[in-house]
Amino acid sequence: MDELRLVDPNTLIANPNNPRQTKPGQASIRQLALNIRAVGLVHPPRVRELGDGSLMIIAGHRRTEAAIYAGLTEIQVHVTKVDNGLEDLAAASENMIREGMTEPDQWRAVTRMREELGYTDEQLCVALMVTPAYLKGLSLLARLHPPILHAIEIGRGPDLKERRTLALSSLEEQAAAWAEMFAESVEEGEDPAGYRLNAKDPDDTVNWRDFTWHLRQDDWYARDARFDDALAQKHGVVWTEDLFGQGGEDNRYVTDATAFRAAQEDWIAEHRPEGTLAIETDEYGSPLRPHGYNFVNSWMGEQQTDVVGYWLNRNTLKVEERKFRFVGEETVRSEPRVVEQTPPPKKERADISGTGLKMIGSVRTLALKKALQAKSEDADPWDLVAGLLLALNANNVHIYGCESSSPQENAVKTAMEELFPEGELVRDEALIRRHALESLGGFMNCEVSMHSGSGMAAELLGCLFDADTHMPNMADEDFLKTYSKPGITRAVQAHGLAPLNTGKEMRAALLNAVGDGHWVPEAAGFAQAIGVWTEEVRNRQARRAKWAALKDDLEAEDEDGLECADPEDLENVMDEEGGADAREPDVTEVEPAEKPDLVVPQELVAMQAAMGGRLEILRV
Repeated sequence: MDELRLVDPNTLIANPNNPRQTKPGQASIRQLALNIRAVGLVHPPRVRELGDGSLMIIAGHRRTEAAIYAGLTEIQVHVTKVDNGLEDLAAASENMIREGMTEPDQWRAVTRMREELGYTDEQLCVALMVTPAYLKGLSLLARLHPPILHAIEIGRGPDLKERRTLALSSLEEQAAAWAEMFAESVEEGEDPAGYRLNAKDPDDTVNWRDFTWHLRQDDWYARDARFDDALAQKHGVVWTEDLFGQGGEDNRYVTDATAFRAAQEDWIAEHRPEGTLAIETDEYGSPLRPHGYNFVNSWMGEQQTDVVGYWLNRNTLKVEERKFRFVGEETVRSEPRVVEQTPPPKKERADISGTGLKMIGSVRTLALKKALQAKSEDADPWDLVAGLLLALNANNVHIYGCESSSPQENAVKTAMEELFPEGELVRDEALIRRHALESLGGFMNCEVSMHSGSGMAAELLGCLFDADTHMPNMADEDFLKTYSKPGITRAVQAHGLAPLNTGKEMRAALLNAVGDGHWVPEAAGFAQAIGVWTEEVRNRQARRAKWAALKDDLEAEDEDGLECADPEDLENVMDEEGGADAREPDVTEVEPAEKPDLVVPQELVAMQAAMGGRLEILRV
């Protein structure tokens, strides 16, 4: 039977078999010591009385050290005299199965201590050893839709920045957006607004960035305002304090964009610094160059005629500024290129999600391995040679001049040992065929990965060895759930079925139609790679033809006596994958010819000659 006893923590003996061998940091001990000072030692350490009467700690080394740091001369401990051989198990389990509270549980506890027990935020920060900003972050949870709180509890919720955005929208708006997202995931009669994520849902079921984007409310902050309180009062700008804003910033905001815009425009028109310009903008919000002025670029030196111009950015409602240089008359320099600034359109879901594409990659890989194994007895030697050539072009295959430690090396080395045991090839057709296929199957794969996937080479290899015949039936509920509604609509139509009202109904109809049969969507098979590869080959050939024509033109001009750059050098500069027509040359302005240290680059002159008047070099 344990006994509760008051002892001096300095007299307790550390357990030599303490499973926590890594010493806690001094900051951690100090934090726990301050907590003990505020609320006391909540869980007394467990100790065992030794033969000489001394007490050895079983569990609670960190609590004991923190109590000593806090200056306590007496603490309560649970004393046991029985050595039942379970001390190590108790000490390890006490550390390993401990789990911290979820953020929603912390928020509920803090709310109860505030409202029912009357604790202030200052008292809570001291007792819980958290910052005021952390308490503010917990307070955000009070303004989130309950299923979102559940997502946070299971570790799949939005981050702090996304929570701030969500908290600015009403619970009704969050519920409506949630219901729209999960309208097809609930049973008939259930409310989709109450749908809760579960372990079967893919990790990317909720794209929190997109979800919060469509709930974002535009707030106009005082820190972005040029006007003062007098102008704010004149135009009816009433500030509200953002309680969840960053510390050290002016977190006042207003949701009335009309009033905020009017005050900003008033400042530009009547209250900007003396000697500056009010700049007009075009229909896209870009600044227009005033008559007699030029834009001052960053590479230009300052001059006394430079003045600052102000205009209002219609998207952010911020006052922007730029320097302009007075030239006395209108120049012929063209206006800067105008780029329309529009909010990004609502992102449409792809037919198959990223999870679905990964599933397709894994299934393809298995089918490819089966196809290679099926040819172990009668693979055509030339097919093997072609397959190996394909493998050398795979994304995950690299050839170095030294030993490689990659995992796929073992199968290749084993093949070399058996095919060249004494330095000469063992001309056994079956042995060569088997090792060639095993080597291909060892590293060629169809996984969706930037670094380890084989890419198009593996899909073409699958076509060569008829891997489509080894694809399994993919009419599976888990895979079909990865389809968006437009995607599943096209899938059922391709199978000869009529589209239905919901994605759930269409999934059920497709599963019923396939039954015990075999269904593989066109996008998952190997055959689709042929068209993609053919188009890529044509594009590459077209780009090479354009380069060949350009080189011929440049060489012809060179024979006529024009000094120009080496065409091979020009080709090396350009990225072949980008294509010649993807790099329209820019019109370059040069300084007046009387400056001998500034000349037109020879490459530019050569390109002008080769393009037959389509490129003009301007001197301003």
